[in-house]
Amino acid sequence: MEVKAIMSRPAVTVTRKTTVKEAVAKMAKKGVSCVVVVEKKLPIGIFTKHDLVAALDSGVNFAKTAIEIVMHTPVMPIEESDDLFATARQMGRMDVRRFVIVDAHNLLSGIVTETDIVRTFATRAFPYDVMLAALADKGLAASPATPLKKIVRMMAESRKSCVVIVKNKKPVGVIDEGLLVKLAAKGGNLLKSAAGQKMAKKFTAALPDSSVREAVINMTKANNREIVVADSDGHHYGVVSQRDLIRYIEKTQS
Repeated sequence: MEVKAIMSRPAVTVTRKTTVKEAVAKMAKKGVSCVVVVEKKLPIGIFTKHDLVAALDSGVNFAKTAIEIVMHTPVMPIEESDDLFATARQMGRMDVRRFVIVDAHNLLSGIVTETDIVRTFATRAFPYDVMLAALADKGLAASPATPLKKIVRMMAESRKSCVVIVKNKKPVGVIDEGLLVKLAAKGGNLLKSAAGQKMAKKFTAALPDSSVREAVINMTKANNREIVVADSDGHHYGVVSQRDLIRYIEKTQS
């Protein structure tokens, strides 16, 4: 299967002089994980959800800063005809979350993300006999009273995509990069809020001995990006992120 079969198109784009505020608003409105910075239809940079976290952490003025200041450049594109399995393995090896796709003329064609890969491989890469405990990472956890400023710092420094909010040892919510995009698009000083005020209370949860395949299918149906793992007493056990799932695919698919 070629990567163009599952890529998202058209990619959401901005110009180099677009402000960070405008770019974030566009990401929130379109529900995407990144915007591609283009010049004459050529991709010259990319701004992702994690770049947003880093910008929040460093105090970037979203209204006054051009996206070219905070974008990742140069872009490392792949071609529409590239093999999907090879792309998944490459994503795992390079520890990246998405690839920009170009056509035969190196013009922007689309984007393929972790979400696209995981959704495609959900029923073929994850056997029923692999349990979540084998993939779960301790991840990041914080209390509902933790300021969002600290949550953002934790995510920026660790490059983790989410923080599980835990009360009395039990997961009660999640702050992830997608939620931060939505909150940042609304404006205001969101970093002064407590995690418990802004967290997403609906998340995909499962037991450590749950099938990875079943949990991944439930996660994709709910349009979530992580699986929160809790033990039989409801106590926080860990997290399985899309990054963990991509690494599993990279190691097991040949």
